[in-house]
Amino acid sequence: MKIKEEMKGDVLIVSLSGKVIGGPELMDVKTVFQSAVNHDVSKVLLDLGKVTWMDSSGLGVIVSGHTTLSRAGGSLRILNATKKIHELFIITKLITIFETYNDEQEALNSFGE
Repeated sequence: MKIKEEMKGDVLIVSLSGKVIGGPELMDVKTVFQSAVNHDVSKVLLDLGKVTWMDSSGLGVIVSGHTTLSRAGGSLRILNATKKIHELFIITKLITIFETYNDEQEALNSFGE
């Protein structure tokens, strides 16, 4: 799994690629969310367009990131969830928690000013 971070205005875009599964790399994803909060970044857009697979540990880290940001008054949006991952969100009922987008500009606009 690879993690790429990029700021667009006041939104941190975190792009994951590869397999988001249990292991030490998941701690790196957790750290990204905590680091955002520590640096007063409250808007995070998680791009999952290049994720080939995600297990329950991966889902758990995303839920944990959502919780971390929410508690700090921020929010997490999901961008480009593949069909497999979107189905995973539906099966686990997480689709009711996450706002998901397929268009980056639309997702960025959803944060408002």
